Amino acid sequence: MSTIITPEDPDWLIKLVQERYSFCNPDLAQAERIHRYEQDKRLSSKDTYFSQWEEWDFEWATFKDILTNEQFERYDANLKTRIRSYEESLVEEDNGKLGEIAYNQSLLANYEKILPDFFNPRSPLKLTGLFQEETKIDFLKAEYKRYLNEMKVKLLVEHFRFARTFMPNLLKVTLLQHQFDYLWPDYFYFKHRMDEPTKATANYLKGKLYYIDDKIYNLVQEKFDELKSLNQENYNQYLGGRSAGGILSNGPSTPEDLREHLLMSLLLLDENKYGWRE
Repeated sequence: MSTIITPEDPDWLIKLVQERYSFCNPDLAQAERIHRYEQDKRLSSKDTYFSQWEEWDFEWATFKDILTNEQFERYDANLKTRIRSYEESLVEEDNGKLGEIAYNQSLLANYEKILPDFFNPRSPLKLTGLFQEETKIDFLKAEYKRYLNEMKVKLLVEHFRFARTFMPNLLKVTLLQHQFDYLWPDYFYFKHRMDEPTKATANYLKGKLYYIDDKIYNLVQEKFDELKSLNQENYNQYLGGRSAGGILSNGPSTPEDLREHLLMSLLLLDENKYGWRE
């Protein structure tokens, strides 16, 4: 019969550690060191955190130093079981991503259909009156391409840190979603990562767009309303009947921010899709 541990016991936290790791039977001194490790593991940082495997590596190295060889063998066998169970859960979760792949592929196809409307020389959607600002526009587009490349690297690094090779379907979903930003630039998120020279150029060009005829803006909105409708249809087909939300649901919320986002994104449109490669 196990002893009941209460908070009144001065060593109750240490004894709880002993119970939690009873499979390797740590003594009080070992349990106290494990408790200190667990406190270190809980330290928070807004910029840095472990992936699950990195946390297990930290745990493995710590327990290797604390436990005897015989204790560590039992701990290591337990850890391998936990890791195998976690990896199996990732594979199972990834098997459910096929609908998301199809949904994003279909939505990208819809983007591809409407994009030629924006590049037609006679299109009423083309921004006019900015011919003298080509140098600044080219600079902003070059910075946006750099942002896209940085984001792609970030997405790839994070995927393999947190999923390794167990979730190839999730990787496809991630890259499909990132591809949207090549086809239709995401100014809303781009502006939050600008350095000061880029921000100054963007603000200058934004001032020029302030005088753009409302007719152009309304036509862009109509195109996005069309995409939102198709988005919901695709969502219903591939992911069920829940609301898919708007294409810009996680972006700008006020009318002023939405206007800025749409017109600046229109300004950043690139017929070569910023060199997107599969």
